[in-house]
Amino acid sequence: MSDSEFDYTHRAARTNKTDIVFSVVCYISAAFLYLYPIFVKGVRFVPILQFLALVCLVAGIYINQRYTWVYYVYGVIPSENKNSGEVTGVSLVVYRIQGKRKTTLAKADLCGIKALIPCTHKDPHKAEVSGYGAASRYDFRATMCPAEYCRIVLEADGGLAVISFEPDKTLYSLLSKYLDEKGAER
Repeated sequence: MSDSEFDYTHRAARTNKTDIVFSVVCYISAAFLYLYPIFVKGVRFVPILQFLALVCLVAGIYINQRYTWVYYVYGVIPSENKNSGEVTGVSLVVYRIQGKRKTTLAKADLCGIKALIPCTHKDPHKAEVSGYGAASRYDFRATMCPAEYCRIVLEADGGLAVISFEPDKTLYSLLSKYLDEKGAER
């Protein structure tokens, strides 16, 4: 396969509503913990209850910011030399889109791929990834607890990186084809 055949992007869809349920539970808990001492007289340790309400509120906002208000776009695109414009390889690109802001989180050349590991929520294959030693770990999953996702181990900037993401079948097959051509571990 030529490098020009690897030109595909995929917007990760949320596969469950765990983030919404968790944030709603956090908000309800925060309201209860804050309002309970106001309506019930004689409650002791009011500052502790208010502190716990604040913790629940912050946890709910964090979950919304991390999962609910953000989505990710993954792509396998040809890399071009900026000076000459010629295709020099294939890159895995991860974008985070929040509102109108699009941020490039990762752009790694696929020639540095060591392994592509399919994972499930119940069996995350930690032993397979830990076999590569110390590595920077990045989580670019759109779903809080996805049923299925992938981890890709690659060498970038002189070190190893493990990226967790949620590819669709097309993106997974493109990455698998590239690994098969390269002869990398799967």
